[in-house]
Amino acid sequence: MTASFSFLNCLTLKTNCAVEQVLSERRLSALRVLKSLMEDSESDLIAAIASGNETAFEQLVKRYQNPVISFVYRYIGDIHSAQDVVQEVFLRIFQAAPRFEPRGKVSSWVFKIAYNLSVNELKRRKRMNDFRAATALDILGMQSTNDSENAEKRESEEWLMAALGRLPENQRAALLLRLNEQLSYAEISKVLDVSVASVESLIFRARSRLKQLRTDTRSEQ
Repeated sequence: MTASFSFLNCLTLKTNCAVEQVLSERRLSALRVLKSLMEDSESDLIAAIASGNETAFEQLVKRYQNPVISFVYRYIGDIHSAQDVVQEVFLRIFQAAPRFEPRGKVSSWVFKIAYNLSVNELKRRKRMNDFRAATALDILGMQSTNDSENAEKRESEEWLMAALGRLPENQRAALLLRLNEQLSYAEISKVLDVSVASVESLIFRARSRLKQLRTDTRSEQ
């Protein structure tokens, strides 16, 4: 009787484990399907825009407007110029929608357009020291806690924006896309049209340069 009871317990345990494994695999499968549907939905949105669907275009603008203007503004450093560039970005998206290749991610495609137009704007204006301090808190991940810290944080903001302006354009773009827009290295490589290894190198050199500039600043004080 005891042996039979032990056998039943063992059988029940194995059955429960098997059931749990099946359920776990189904949950993973469901997540993959959900992710696929989310990605497909953006591709479908671009296809609808390509056919002239204005409602689809409005949905895309709502989805990407804030991330795009955040990136462009931090890359260029002037909010008014950034707004003009962002308008051009979405105009280009509307015009280029028929040529979009579904094999790529929509986000990479959108930010590549934003990056290229931002580079063109910097070349046109030919000034690299026009960065503003308004968004530096976001870059540093800091939040204001009380008024007594404002002066110190303003100094950090001004230093950071000036330091970003001293980075090469490709390093600054890679760093902003990674830290602010949370793009993967693979996505950044498509935006900048470089290899993933190059992206890793750009971000590493950007971080190292900022650390060196910070060290130099402190030693001068």
